Amino acid sequence: MRASHRTNGILFVTISLAVCCIAFSQQPTTPNQNATQTPTVRLSLIVTDRSNHAVDDLKKDEIQLVEDKIPQAIAVFARDERPVDYGLAIDASGSLRNSLGAMLTAARWIVNNKRDSDEVFLERFIDRDKIENTQEFTTEKTALVKSLDQINIEGGQSAVIDGVYLAVKHVAEHRFSPDRRHALILLTDGEDRQSYYTQGQLLQLLREKDVQVFAIGIVGQLDDWRGRTGLSQREKAEKLLSAVTQETGGRAFFPYKVDDLGQSFLDIGDELRHQYALAYSPAGRSADGKYHTIRIQTDRKDVIVRARKGYYSVPIPAPGKPAAPPA
Repeated sequence: MRASHRTNGILFVTISLAVCCIAFSQQPTTPNQNATQTPTVRLSLIVTDRSNHAVDDLKKDEIQLVEDKIPQAIAVFARDERPVDYGLAIDASGSLRNSLGAMLTAARWIVNNKRDSDEVFLERFIDRDKIENTQEFTTEKTALVKSLDQINIEGGQSAVIDGVYLAVKHVAEHRFSPDRRHALILLTDGEDRQSYYTQGQLLQLLREKDVQVFAIGIVGQLDDWRGRTGLSQREKAEKLLSAVTQETGGRAFFPYKVDDLGQSFLDIGDELRHQYALAYSPAGRSADGKYHTIRIQTDRKDVIVRARKGYYSVPIPAPGKPAAPPA
């Protein structure tokens, strides 16, 4: 197991909320000493039409937000223009040998079309003992393309869950700032053969970290025969990638052919750039360290709204004392 598997402490940062310069992260606001500790929750929303094209005319009064089955008043709703720090995690195990060329071509496209202020890092993963960052976070497109050109296929038991787990941690721990968003783009066939972490541990991490995950599942070559477990290899892969992306408010793409990878990247690039930022203060409670579910609905029948499923409401530590991690 490489050193990246060690447990890192969760960094808790308190932020004062100012409407004129609102920070769309999940950290609670800093109250004055006599005030009730009421958290401010901030979310990023993807809004598309029924053809999966970005929608940019949604209004605050057209959506409703429910936390733990309790309707909430939305304080701020606006276009989210912040730059994005994101990772490209590429499955380089043997099962992707025939798809690597198309995967790298599509990855080069998204790198070459990123905004100048976006920072990107590259991860190459094979089995649980071969997960490496081939390029650290940078804004330099030339360096990223050069690293992509050096990615090669190796044999091994594909560790998809481990690759995602370590990439999400790396993104979440990179230069925390309320002025930036965090995301991960995953390219894989989704067939996990031998990961150190479990799917449950990965989903728990995704609930703790504000990292939006997009996945391109190249599942066409997987066996679609259903065995005694009731699910085929292809169905298992699709189920895993869908669970990971839906937890974070991202999206999974399953291109019918490898040649369709380019369209999937076009859609991801569009959704990274066209999002809304929302903020609210949960009614009737203080930050309690618990996990709270979120559901966002809209009256408009022509759009689909995606957001993460919930968040941990982190207690504000007393002066001089570190906060405890969420249970």
